[in-house]
Amino acid sequence: MVAPSLLARLKAEFWLRSQVQADDTVLCFGNLPPLFPNKGKVTVFLQNRYMFGSHNFSGFSLGARLRLALERCWFRWCMRSSYQIVVQSQTMQQELRQALGFESRVLPFLPAMQTQASDNSIDQTFDFVYVSSAEPHKNHRALIQAWVQLAAKGIRPSLALTVDHNSAFTIVAEIEQHKQLHQLAIHNFGTLPPGQVQALYKNSKALIFPSKLESYGLPLLEARQLGLPILASELDYVRDVVQPEQTFDPNSPTSIARAVMRHLAIKTEAVVPVDAAIFLAEIQKRGAA
Repeated sequence: MVAPSLLARLKAEFWLRSQVQADDTVLCFGNLPPLFPNKGKVTVFLQNRYMFGSHNFSGFSLGARLRLALERCWFRWCMRSSYQIVVQSQTMQQELRQALGFESRVLPFLPAMQTQASDNSIDQTFDFVYVSSAEPHKNHRALIQAWVQLAAKGIRPSLALTVDHNSAFTIVAEIEQHKQLHQLAIHNFGTLPPGQVQALYKNSKALIFPSKLESYGLPLLEARQLGLPILASELDYVRDVVQPEQTFDPNSPTSIARAVMRHLAIKTEAVVPVDAAIFLAEIQKRGAA
């Protein structure tokens, strides 16, 4: 195990260069190829969509932006034609080819769901669950705004979240603020171990997944394995892996709210157009008042 520090990583890279032989296979699970060339057969498992392409990093901290800038340079400059890149979706493969000209192999895999009894410490039932960390692209703000819009209509479905209380304190504070202000039925469990995540899925009626960017979207497959209906962003990465029951524009809280209402079989009232005479009569009625 390599400690999460620059010095530890450099030591590991020097060790790798000196120890790997021609018959060895080097599997890099951390998105980055070896820093130094080695004699082995190298495969890079690419899961982070931020390693290439154009993205808006304004929502990240300065430290995160610097780290991503360094890693993007590392990924691009240290990748060699002899290395095999493995991705988990066709969309990821196509976007990598378009952005950098790198070829890759699509080889998705899904960790087996636990066969033993899952943790039963979660005894609530939720209308919706969103299992996710709180990076900007996970789009929690739009999801919460959708819940605010629903509350304004008197609709308050319950929602379970897994936003870490320590590393994502800003989002956690916003969630709590809107929860109190609008009486939202939201419960944030924070980071959960796998057994409790499975229990949370089993205690939920549907998965809602408003993320704007994913290399694979593992919760989509986990939810599908457990038979949960899925409401998700209408984006390519979603349909790479599942066919959701409802979709929405992830940039629009209104679209998310409407998808929730469709799933709950709540009708939305469309604005009925009127003719010119009625239009003028309504205008004059207000003027008279």
